Amino acid sequence: MSQVGKLNMVNSKLGATMPGQQTTRYIYDSVTAVAGQTNFNLFQTFAGKTDLQSNLTTNKLDSSESMVIKSLFISSNFSQFLTGHMNLNIIVGNQVVLKDFNPAFNASNRGVSFDRLHSGTNLPWLIEVRLLTDIVIPPQVNFKATLELAEGGTLAGENITLGLKGYGTIFSAGSTF
Repeated sequence: MSQVGKLNMVNSKLGATMPGQQTTRYIYDSVTAVAGQTNFNLFQTFAGKTDLQSNLTTNKLDSSESMVIKSLFISSNFSQFLTGHMNLNIIVGNQVVLKDFNPAFNASNRGVSFDRLHSGTNLPWLIEVRLLTDIVIPPQVNFKATLELAEGGTLAGENITLGLKGYGTIFSAGSTF
């Protein structure tokens, strides 16, 4: 099933049949670490964050918005912790849709990328992983992510960002106004 078909199927099962504008989506959230921190909660707290730290104000999409996650992007501003093992979990509603995923294999130039669309990068502070299975974030459903580092920890003031990229729908007034 195509990503558009999957998104429409999930939306119709939830009763969200209002048509929206099709678009690409990129949502992101950042946390600032304390020295040695190994656990991070993303898409949970938005108070006091700037537009550069998060492009959301709540951990759910609007009633006329939804999204299919096609790839994950993790970055850090000055550490090389991304080359160590880690666990990433993404929770949509009360269901863990990505469980104990270790994206570190796409870090640095190991050459063992999951998706075979690109080789690992030489930059130890960023990771991108293209998902083989579409993850849907329906409208008005809470979502969050947790990231747990297995090795070392972070430096004080380090900025950790998780971005979710894919296809989605946004509100479109169309002919209703």
